[in-house]
Amino acid sequence: MNGEAVPAAGHRAVSWSPGVVWPGLQIAGGVLLVLLGLQRQDPLALLLTGLAALMLVASGVSQLLRRPRIEVVDGQLAIARIGGARFVPRSDVVEVRALGSARWGMRQHMMRIEYLDDRGREQLDVFTRLDLGADPRDVVETLTRLGFGHARGEG
Repeated sequence: MNGEAVPAAGHRAVSWSPGVVWPGLQIAGGVLLVLLGLQRQDPLALLLTGLAALMLVASGVSQLLRRPRIEVVDGQLAIARIGGARFVPRSDVVEVRALGSARWGMRQHMMRIEYLDDRGREQLDVFTRLDLGADPRDVVETLTRLGFGHARGEG
């Protein structure tokens, strides 16, 4: 559930995840490309559609494996990665910030999280609406209200 408190084994959690429709369409599109390549019986067509299918399926599976993308559990921020979740204590979150950029006449909103890893090195993650399944500005507001970093306005 995006941005809502959910009981999880006696604990309260807030999480944000992308939808499953887009990754599902990517995987289905990859399978369709393979079928089209096989139907053509042309080695070059099979190679090109196979490469495109590989990228689509890999992207879709990656998005499905990293769900929920961001989660707050027991005062820690869990950021999903391919190799597993990275847990960041509230005290290690340096900044949570909403960013905005204009491209092709449209404004896109993003969320920036800066934190310290286990070795004390600064890390930076940027998330879009597709990553979070919600407006990044709302996620920044919720994380700030929960005490993670401090928010600054859009740049």
